Amino acid sequence: MRAFLGIGLSDEVREKIAAATAQIGGLRAPVAWTAPRNLHITLKFLGEIFPERVPLVERSVRAVASGIGPFSLTAEGGGAFPGTRNPRVLWVGFLEPLELVRQLQQNMGNALSEAGFPREDRPFHPHITVGRTRGALPPAWGERFVQALSGKGFGVVPVSSFTLYESRLEPGGAVHTPLCDFRLEGSGKRETREEKEP
Repeated sequence: MRAFLGIGLSDEVREKIAAATAQIGGLRAPVAWTAPRNLHITLKFLGEIFPERVPLVERSVRAVASGIGPFSLTAEGGGAFPGTRNPRVLWVGFLEPLELVRQLQQNMGNALSEAGFPREDRPFHPHITVGRTRGALPPAWGERFVQALSGKGFGVVPVSSFTLYESRLEPGGAVHTPLCDFRLEGSGKRETREEKEP
């Protein structure tokens, strides 16, 4: 089974992103746009795993969820990987501060590494994948995509939990099925040694 850990979005945020990409989709280009129901923030892509390993994943990340409190992200603007000159992945980004989501992803990577899952080689850049290119794009199309989303806000994403998903590739597109939710139960601040001691 293909699996990943991610953060879901509200219907409002998904609808705003879908409306923006629908307008850009009118600029004909070979792009496979993400279905609105599948828009999310990926924290860790696990790839193909045996179903028997799901309990190991759950145990590994549950302690991570208990160590960080709820927080919010503001979705705004867009970009492309590896860049706008020859983009392969199109995305919506987030405004700073991003320390807590980066800490969540780092802690998750550490916990899963100890459980035998490989670490990511690339730095973590929180984003929502909205499309993937499927061929040669018109000249400067990547720059036009980024300009079209520049300064455009898509709303606040409250993060009180994250989810383990199964992702099945079907003829009509990917289907993401939630397997388990993990609530963020930390205090939202780091205790100092003095605060812990009586």
